[in-house]
Amino acid sequence: MVFRSNKSGKSGKYIDWMHAGKASLLGIHLITCTFVGLLIGYLLDRWLGTEPWFLLAFLFFGIAAGFKNMYVEAKKIQEEEKKKEQEKLERMEKMERQEKNE
Repeated sequence: MVFRSNKSGKSGKYIDWMHAGKASLLGIHLITCTFVGLLIGYLLDRWLGTEPWFLLAFLFFGIAAGFKNMYVEAKKIQEEEKKKEQEKLERMEKMERQEKNE
């Protein structure tokens, strides 16, 4: 098995699992928020006897919150990747400048 290594000494397999974990977090956000909204709506409907209005309203709020959280998390992941790519380019440019000076 071949392991890639980077500056921090982490293997490529570890980095791949990190990416998989971050990607799975997107789905978990959507599912969790949807079920929490559904549960709150269901409990309010049972308590107040207003079936199905609170269930539908909080289901919608849960889905909206899940998509919002997915968007925020995806944006974070994208910014991290962009930052890593920028750092990589800067290191390569620095190495090229050092080679030209030698």
